[in-house]
Amino acid sequence: MTKPGLVRGVVMDAGGRPVAGARVSFRSGPGPLPDIAALTGSDGTFALTAPFAGRYELAAFGDEGAPGTATVTVAQGETATVTLRLARRA
Repeated sequence: MTKPGLVRGVVMDAGGRPVAGARVSFRSGPGPLPDIAALTGSDGTFALTAPFAGRYELAAFGDEGAPGTATVTVAQGETATVTLRLARRA
């Protein structure tokens, strides 16, 4: 049985401030993904279990700013870190 990895990160707004209550989820990955989202804490941080080793695309949605995306590579049983930035709305 393979040991899952972990994605830890922070969601920031366009001004570089942490975003509390943002929803972060996997958009794509190396295998079937759970249909779940993590909510960021008051400091903008989140954690998601990555069921497979490989490359993942994540998306963050907050009340302010346009959605942000980022890509991260997770090794089996390891923790990867990522920062997602919400873009300014036009």
